[in-house]
Amino acid sequence: MMKKETGTHQMKRFITYIILLICLTVHIDAQSYKNKLDSLVATYRVGRANNSFDNLAYAKAIKKYEKLNEANYLSDSIKAQLGIAYLKVSESVKSENTFASINTDQLSNDQLFMYAQSLKYNGKYAEADRMIALYNKRNPEDGRATELLNSLPKVEKILAEERYLIEEVNFNSEESDFGPFVYNGDIYFVSARDLDYIIKREYAWKETPYLNILKVSEKQGFLSSPKLFSSEMRSMYHDGPICFSNDGNELFITRNINHDFINANFKKNKGYNNLIILHSKKQIDGTWSKPEELPFNGSNYSCGHACLSTDGNRLYFASNMPGGIGGTDIYYVDKEGDSWSTPVNLGNDINTEGDEMFPFITEDGRLYFASNGHLGVGGLDIFIAEKKGEGYQIKNMGSPVNSEKDDFGVFISKDGKQGYFSSNRKGGKGDDDIYQFTVLKEVQFSRSLLAKLINKNTNAAISNGAVKIETTNGDLLSETISDNEGNVKTELEDQSSITVSVNLPDFFPYKQTFNLDDDTNEIVLELVPRPFWGIYGSVFLLPDHKAIPEVTLQIEPENAETYSIVSDMAGNFRTKLAEDTNYQLVFTKKGYFTKRIEYSTAYRDTGYVNVNEFMQLEMQKAEIGESIEIEILYDLGKWNIREDAATELDDMIQFLRDNPTIKIELGSHTDSRGSAKYNQTLSQKRAESAVQYMINRGIDSSRIVAKGYGETRLKNRCADGVNCSEEEHQANRRSEVTIIAM
Repeated sequence: MMKKETGTHQMKRFITYIILLICLTVHIDAQSYKNKLDSLVATYRVGRANNSFDNLAYAKAIKKYEKLNEANYLSDSIKAQLGIAYLKVSESVKSENTFASINTDQLSNDQLFMYAQSLKYNGKYAEADRMIALYNKRNPEDGRATELLNSLPKVEKILAEERYLIEEVNFNSEESDFGPFVYNGDIYFVSARDLDYIIKREYAWKETPYLNILKVSEKQGFLSSPKLFSSEMRSMYHDGPICFSNDGNELFITRNINHDFINANFKKNKGYNNLIILHSKKQIDGTWSKPEELPFNGSNYSCGHACLSTDGNRLYFASNMPGGIGGTDIYYVDKEGDSWSTPVNLGNDINTEGDEMFPFITEDGRLYFASNGHLGVGGLDIFIAEKKGEGYQIKNMGSPVNSEKDDFGVFISKDGKQGYFSSNRKGGKGDDDIYQFTVLKEVQFSRSLLAKLINKNTNAAISNGAVKIETTNGDLLSETISDNEGNVKTELEDQSSITVSVNLPDFFPYKQTFNLDDDTNEIVLELVPRPFWGIYGSVFLLPDHKAIPEVTLQIEPENAETYSIVSDMAGNFRTKLAEDTNYQLVFTKKGYFTKRIEYSTAYRDTGYVNVNEFMQLEMQKAEIGESIEIEILYDLGKWNIREDAATELDDMIQFLRDNPTIKIELGSHTDSRGSAKYNQTLSQKRAESAVQYMINRGIDSSRIVAKGYGETRLKNRCADGVNCSEEEHQANRRSEVTIIAM
């Protein structure tokens, strides 16, 4: 039998339960407290890392972000900042891997664009295209996305052609060296190398020494060791790049504004040191004056990378001043006495939503600059701009000057054949390195193009054809006319493709787009002829068949307007005619009797017909005593001239107008039927009627004699009593014109 539990035992059990409960509660609160504490610490550390990132101290930010990322304390949005920081210090592989670990839906627009840039840095252009396509979908208004979309074929084309021979210079260091400028045989450049000064200076971006301007001199083909250019041009922070005027008496230098830990601008800009441009003049003793700020510098934006035009009147520079197009834009100012004009933005042709910087202007006016907003093969590429009207035409400088990495800070020799540039590409000695290059194949902004017009059916050249050449966007490039060989020669702005159109009445409209590579200098335009009808031939002189030059051919179509052409010096003519139409063809020339023939295009094949094969195109010279027959139709037994039957008489009127000194006799003849007296009277009346017809139309009566011959001048055997056919009698019924005076 179990013993009943006493009150003492119950109390002990209750106390034990309470103690266990208290211990459990304390443990849970401690864990919760620890979790809250860890969260607060992580938030604090993320804040410090973000602060370093915001202050452009990317090297410090990376160290902090990496520790937090290992402990899984970074959200996707903050992890993307680590990807950006890696890219800023040229760790593109780590940047890509970091971005790849984040779902693209979690990336902001700017972060997505940076992801695409990291892929380009690593030569992964197809993957970069996919990211740009996604960015373009989110930001269709961003011009960069439109230009960079589907860039792989364009990038491959740039990389496929080596335009330069490049070589790393022998004065690079393990730190950054960039921004070369050559004057009087000396090379000036910017370097982050440690100059062994007592005070070590580092800037937070990459935790490397601050920049100084160094100089290398060439003596007897050898370069001296790099030395500080001038202690007068050295400050506590970044100095450079530098440029000189053409005469070497002025220089412009880029410099940081010094930190001021109390200044409100420093706090406002989160510790970012803005750049300014300083100007100095060489003094009589060869030293440099104290550098002075240019008036367009600002306390809340940067101006830097100055380059002076050859004539010294225009200064180009990069700036992120308010009102720009992108991150940093390229501007210019013009010299106005001892000061400078208001800065002018170079506009949308040059500047993009990205960054444009490091301008360099050549003697011939070409502008070189670095950009990550135009289509390039890496991060920053070097581009060439040539003035075009009010704007610029832009070209990528090409490979291997441009690479997968950042390429910038170019200097071009006066002859344009050699130069220097800066790059952080693999294989260099330091972070950024300086390379020298020789031009093998110059970038062309225009090309000579020969277009040949031919008939597609016959391959015959088409002369005098108007040819219009446009860009694929419809901008006019050239309008010109083909020569006698069908050739059109023109100088065009260099284009990857053009659209050519030709509209000629004898051919169907032609419009074709041509893709042009560097080796394309000739294109063939094959025009398809329209169906047509026409005649050609030659006019000859009787009786020796010698060609008659410059004969007027009057073409009189049925139910259409009359028009004229003139044969060439060999008597040849050619003309198109209308389909299914009857014509009167009238050949006239001063000093020759008019020739009229009939022709019809009805039931004929298309193309030109040689009328000499079936028509007599001989003309007779007008000389005293020469006679020709003309056809004048009279009603039977009558002598009045019918308006519809005097065609050749009208031709004779024109002949007399063309030859105002000629006098003629118009003779009328009958056949032998009827009495001789009746025939004589009828022929005389007919002759007089014909003469009166011409007088009524303006021919002086003194120039025309009417003569009726009746049946006295028969042309054949058909005299009285002779049985003849109607055709034989018709041959005797005729009108003749004889020249009696000239």
